[in-house]
Amino acid sequence: MYQSPIGYIMYFRALRNFLYAQPFASSIDVIEKRDSRITGNFEVTILNTKELIHSARRGHGFLTSEQEKHAITIRIEDAIEETL
Repeated sequence: MYQSPIGYIMYFRALRNFLYAQPFASSIDVIEKRDSRITGNFEVTILNTKELIHSARRGHGFLTSEQEKHAITIRIEDAIEETL
């Protein structure tokens, strides 16, 4: 799916802001990964384990729907719970 650079950054910032507003924000990192392709990429990782939760580069998408945001929230919470 083609995404213009403007569209990509809009999705990236929206997801980053959503995730950083969650109670687990201090346990994750949302990183923009610039590449030579026009689509742009980003990753979401758990800080203390470096576990990759989501990667647009690996085809996981931009997470634009509420269902997708809920699903990544659950994945993050589960990953954090496993480290306790």
